[in-house]
Amino acid sequence: MRCLAIVTFLAGLAAEDLAGPPLPVYSPAERTEILARADSLRLADDGTWLTLLHWAPSWRGARSQVDDERFFLAPGGKDDAKAELRATLAAILRGAGIASEAAAWRFPARLEFLVERLGLDRERLPVPGNAEFEDAVAGLGAQSAWLMFPSAYMNTPASMFGHTLVVIRSQHKSALLSQSVNYAAVTEESNGIIYALRGMAGLYPGYYSLMPYWRLVQEYGDIDQRDVWEYELDLTPAEIRRMLLHVWEMRDTWTRYFFFDENCSYNLLYLLDAARPGLDLRLKVGWWVIPLDTVRLVRETGMVKQCHFRPSRAARVRQLSRSVPPQARTAAHAIADGAAPATAVAQISDPVTRARTLDLASEYLQSLRGRKSLSQDQYQPRFFATMQERSTIAVPAMPDEEVPAPPRPDLGHPSGRVSLGGGVDKSGVFAVAEWRPAYHDLLDPNDGYLPGSQIEFTHLHLRWHEGRRPELERFDALLLRSFSIRDDFFASPSWTASIGIVRQPIADDVRRDAYGQLGVGGTWDLGRAGRATALVEAQARAFQDRPRYALGLGPAAYLYTPLGGRCLLATEVHRTWYLLGAEAANWEGRLGLRTTLARTFAVTASTSIRETWNDRDRDLRLRLDYFY
Repeated sequence: MRCLAIVTFLAGLAAEDLAGPPLPVYSPAERTEILARADSLRLADDGTWLTLLHWAPSWRGARSQVDDERFFLAPGGKDDAKAELRATLAAILRGAGIASEAAAWRFPARLEFLVERLGLDRERLPVPGNAEFEDAVAGLGAQSAWLMFPSAYMNTPASMFGHTLVVIRSQHKSALLSQSVNYAAVTEESNGIIYALRGMAGLYPGYYSLMPYWRLVQEYGDIDQRDVWEYELDLTPAEIRRMLLHVWEMRDTWTRYFFFDENCSYNLLYLLDAARPGLDLRLKVGWWVIPLDTVRLVRETGMVKQCHFRPSRAARVRQLSRSVPPQARTAAHAIADGAAPATAVAQISDPVTRARTLDLASEYLQSLRGRKSLSQDQYQPRFFATMQERSTIAVPAMPDEEVPAPPRPDLGHPSGRVSLGGGVDKSGVFAVAEWRPAYHDLLDPNDGYLPGSQIEFTHLHLRWHEGRRPELERFDALLLRSFSIRDDFFASPSWTASIGIVRQPIADDVRRDAYGQLGVGGTWDLGRAGRATALVEAQARAFQDRPRYALGLGPAAYLYTPLGGRCLLATEVHRTWYLLGAEAANWEGRLGLRTTLARTFAVTASTSIRETWNDRDRDLRLRLDYFY
């Protein structure tokens, strides 16, 4: 044994002699030369470096959008990209860190950037890399990256426009076992209005997070009844690794979340920009950053390889309910209400129909549990009994592929719209111009949008008569409508809410009223006749003349009738009795016809007749709509 030890020791010495002594870490003189070389190469202005810092133009000049001070090594790093680069480079060369954590461990993406651009020898760095990150990436086994778009959900302000996230798929056969990278505001606020207001003011911190994809699918598809669209990206393994490097750097780092711009979709673009330097997607968005627009932006780069539709629990319930007769739907309801499954389906002789009835009951039970309409004590025995009865029937379950996929959301009309046209009213001929930066109304083509939903922000209406100056006809700061169809299994209320300014003729004068409106009711499917909505609407007006306000209440009815594949006819009737403040009995009827010419063009013809505060008027209009 002693001889073996001596031989091993001598062999080790020989190996050291052959390899030569290890190179020393960079000397102070070398570090100074490296810093000078970084300055001469203008690395602080490099797009990749600015992406890693989340650098973007602002009204205060270009600066980082990260608000967490721990993210910066230089005292003024948030406003000085060069100072932050020099501080990072100095920390990496010296081995200095943040709170005793080596900079190379804290910022592995910055490390890789500097090593590649400056040709640094990793083995001569005090800390050559992040072993914990490399172990995590190896364990993840990333095979591909997918951009996910859960569709809009009108009953939560944070989800009105949809959402985007990235999923890193591994070698697992099921995509649900993948990991998702998400950015979202951190809040326990349950009041939607307060959430939206605080979100618009940037009063919530936003974080990137990594979580199992199945949890998000359960939240979106089972609880919120949202379909999910999955877009495979053509990112290479090296690009996926760069993305994950940046995710690692951003962990536990907060930025201010803003509802309209620095939101989930905008911050997701930084990950794609980090993965593929030169994309600069974050610099190609406008004032508003809407998830659907960012999906289109990614598709337009040519990064999308394929698209997959994942239906929600509600979509599966509706498809199953369409595939069975009324007797089966009644049986499924009875099972969900607690009836014994074997008894409920006893009168259904066809095994396929009986199987589909039990499938419908199980899907509906899971939907009720997800929406917390059933307690766990109610849900568990009913679901297990249904599954036990279903196992006795040798009929395969309905695959997701049997749920018809709606038109792809990224192929629908763009969210911005400008309109030009003209018309005639009792004062003569006039011209009209409109601008709506976002997002969709009930007459717009529905392809890619949530049916029965309308979301409009800062919709500006101008008109001018010959010989007069242009005047503000209407400004809808916010207009929301959610007209969800009631059926045998879902009875979501329809509602509307809006606030803005409207031109109000009064006798021989005109005033500008600030208005607010809320309505609630229901929507029903009329088959080929379209969908009908009945609401009770509350109206509030504020103006300069005494008594300076008016409060009213009344019914409203909406009918949307498709005329072929390209035309939609809209009929609206409103009646409002103002009983407090300025009293009046106002009414209005509107008829509109939208004809879609192409993805970005439509023609709208409309007519209306109204009586408001004893002023009666009617008009006829025709305009061209351009979506951008």
